[in-house]
Amino acid sequence: MVREPMTREEVIKVIERKGCGKIPLVFHKWWGKGLKEKYGEPLDKMAEQYPEDLFAVFYTCPGTIESPMSNPSYRWGYKKDYSGAEKHSIGNTSVLLPDWSEMDLFLEDFPDPNEPGTFECVQSKLSNAGKRYKLGCWWRLFHERLWEIRGMENLMLDYYENMDKLKIVGIKLLEFYKVIVDRFAALGFDGIFTSDDLGHQKGPMMSPAIFEELYLPLYKEFIGYVHSKGMHVFLHSCGDNTKLMQYLIEAGLDVFHPVQRGCMDERKTVEEFGGRISFLAGIDVQHLLPEGTVYDVQKGVKELIDTFHKAEGGLLIAMGNGIMPDTPLENINAALETASLYK
Repeated sequence: MVREPMTREEVIKVIERKGCGKIPLVFHKWWGKGLKEKYGEPLDKMAEQYPEDLFAVFYTCPGTIESPMSNPSYRWGYKKDYSGAEKHSIGNTSVLLPDWSEMDLFLEDFPDPNEPGTFECVQSKLSNAGKRYKLGCWWRLFHERLWEIRGMENLMLDYYENMDKLKIVGIKLLEFYKVIVDRFAALGFDGIFTSDDLGHQKGPMMSPAIFEELYLPLYKEFIGYVHSKGMHVFLHSCGDNTKLMQYLIEAGLDVFHPVQRGCMDERKTVEEFGGRISFLAGIDVQHLLPEGTVYDVQKGVKELIDTFHKAEGGLLIAMGNGIMPDTPLENINAALETASLYK
């Protein structure tokens, strides 16, 4: 191992911008689909050298149309048969609620956040946490979950035609997530990591006005609730989130990931928002890692760190997303080594 993992106390100082010894690493060994199959044991051996400064673990989230548990209702869908349902862009999955006339049926069959067995995987891995900061995780918060439920085209129209119904489902989701937060808190976790891909390549998925009306109250209550349990909130959001950053800061978000290269101006983001929010800055997996030389990767990671690093903290490092299988193994090693040892 090139260095020892950071302690919980050290990571908290960085997140809260109260001092920075080393730069914490988490989700820096984010293997995209097909990467592990391509490299196998050499990838695992190389990765062992680089510490995970945060212990991150996912609970068993409800399924979409099929439950991962013995209880068939532990899923977001409510229909017995989705075989003829319209498909949409999140994993080519079924639109779960195509007709608002069935909203009551959807809400009545909502999954139980206290479903037995969904935290067994979390509890079984807790002994591996040691003295590290513990991060409880799940994907898809509000926008992404509504997108999954309604499909993108329906959701874009709903923002203007069915806002009242979106708010009802949003509140139902909020109450579900509060219980999940409680369960992580009871196990001594320090933070919550979740996702909402709010941006596309050139701006947010919805207008700032829509975000302010629908999502900002939900974010404020969710983040406030997590804070009341003594934990931080990390949010992953791909795309250009520049026009929404002020709202996320107003809601109390602690850590934002990834500040996507090619979508957001990293330097301007730091200049405008640094000091009010911390960044889990993402190494570029779209171009730098698969297309660059080892030297390019080392230089790019150093430039990323130089852009975001401040003496008081506020910088953690991750991959921007899953590392693609066309990425040379030596480039992955160069990125991890530089992120671990630079500064």
